[in-house]
Amino acid sequence: MKRLGDLIIKQSKVLLENKQQAILCAVAFSILPFASWLSVALVALVTLRKGAKYGFEVLLPALVFHSVPLMMLVPLDSVLINTLITYIPCFIAALVLRKTVSLQMVSGALFLQILALTAFVQAVAPNFILNQFEQFKSILLQYQDYQVLFNSSTEGINTLILAQLFFGIQILSVILSTVVSLMCARSVQAKLFMPGAFRDELLAFRSGKIAFLLLLGVSIAAYFQIAIAITLLPFVLSYFAVSGFGLAYFILARKRQVRIAVLLILLILLKPTFVLFAYLVLGTSDSLVNFRLYLPARVREST
Repeated sequence: MKRLGDLIIKQSKVLLENKQQAILCAVAFSILPFASWLSVALVALVTLRKGAKYGFEVLLPALVFHSVPLMMLVPLDSVLINTLITYIPCFIAALVLRKTVSLQMVSGALFLQILALTAFVQAVAPNFILNQFEQFKSILLQYQDYQVLFNSSTEGINTLILAQLFFGIQILSVILSTVVSLMCARSVQAKLFMPGAFRDELLAFRSGKIAFLLLLGVSIAAYFQIAIAITLLPFVLSYFAVSGFGLAYFILARKRQVRIAVLLILLILLKPTFVLFAYLVLGTSDSLVNFRLYLPARVREST
């Protein structure tokens, strides 16, 4: 595993020094099945290190070649949507991270992108969200087991609310893919040029008072069934859950940092509802009180 990591770091340095090779690798990964996230990560790495112009020069060919195989399978508008949501959010996030060196600012940029996308869809194609939810529902209800589960879990909930929530979850899945690619790129960049910086950034990540006010506002608006707020809610809740996860890791991680991280993730798989709620409570509390300031011993042990 260490040899593989060293090989990735070495190859990444070569790609950063040779734009033509970076473009070729980004294009190759973009057309390989299940490897497009590596292409996105490479674009993010180049953008983080070299800036917007260099990153765009790698991004554009990857965008084009990623679209070509899809054109044989799905309509052109679906191809454009798929390609843009695969690359553009991560490219923008990498630019923000390069400029601000703040994961909180990156989260804010992702939130604004979701807000803009949701508002655009609501204005231009107001029936799109409901129609695609109905398509998903019709496919799901073909299976008897899922039909019983779906009907029992959504009984009494308005279809429009479910459609908006489903759209928000779809967007969240795209954001998670974006974050994975961006974090991989940031990790490689840190290994090459800023040893230890990436871990410090993760340990310092926390929600703040502005985020708490945003959570409060979105939650109240969602309670009153405002469509955009319902779509934004999964992302906002996930942000605080991640913040809570980070706080739990900060408190527990000493020398066995990887094992602690794996354990905290496994807890989600074993008891998802309870553990995610616990992380959400931790993240919300952390937005009001910076508990890291009261744990100086832990800070020394984890650095």
